[in-house]
Amino acid sequence: MLNFIYDSIAWEEKQIIKELQGDGIKLNLINAKDHPLSLTGDIDITGPAVIRCMSAKRSLYYSYILESHGIETVNSFNTFNIAGNKAFTTSFLYRNGINTPDTVMSFSHDNAMDAAGDMGYPVVFKPSTGSWGRMISLIRDANMAETVFSMNDMVAENSYYIQSFVKRPPRDIRVIMVGGKISASIYRYSGEGWKTNLYLGGRVEKAVLGKEETEIIMKVSDLFGPGIIGIDAMESESGITVHEVNSRVEFKGASRVYGNAIIRDIAEYLKTLD
Repeated sequence: MLNFIYDSIAWEEKQIIKELQGDGIKLNLINAKDHPLSLTGDIDITGPAVIRCMSAKRSLYYSYILESHGIETVNSFNTFNIAGNKAFTTSFLYRNGINTPDTVMSFSHDNAMDAAGDMGYPVVFKPSTGSWGRMISLIRDANMAETVFSMNDMVAENSYYIQSFVKRPPRDIRVIMVGGKISASIYRYSGEGWKTNLYLGGRVEKAVLGKEETEIIMKVSDLFGPGIIGIDAMESESGITVHEVNSRVEFKGASRVYGNAIIRDIAEYLKTLD
């Protein structure tokens, strides 16, 4: 039996559950919010588990605890741990030879102001955790940096993830990996602003990856191992640069152009675990 761990049922979770149940796969549906796990004794979960929690912390805890009991999880604790934090992701990609935007992590307001100035405006400020483009800011000058960093101070953040602005077309690339294979690749175009998040009104179309782009994407995928992840990249003058990896990738937007193909790929992959 395949365990399906969730904390909220979004469109993607509904489609995965529907597809698996339609294939006759028995699912043990577990709401992580209602299912505590013992850290010092046995747990009542056996067999592989696919973890689709919106909460990054729940995914992290569940994957670690289940793996410590010898249970295979999708995604793995390593994937949730690294991909769930932008600072970890950037450092991990760079250390493994993947082209990624120049980034500085500062730990005080004044330090962050100096780092942004040294990097040269414009720069991009991001929370090290989070999704859907929330609180990501394009900072064009020191006055704007002071405002954004002061707002960051008010939410009790003591870290500042500052990234160089990549000159790119008004789009980025998202590749959805399933079981170590490319399931879909899309261009995500900006809506009214500069962000390409579909949650913020962007649009999509299929992307055709060249040989070099495909090799880079596959190398990133291999670093994380088989699972269900999203790899986000931008086209720059020196080729594509990978800026993010998603451990709970959403694919509703990509399904607008790929139909049911992504969901089928996910179902077929998860069936190999059962």
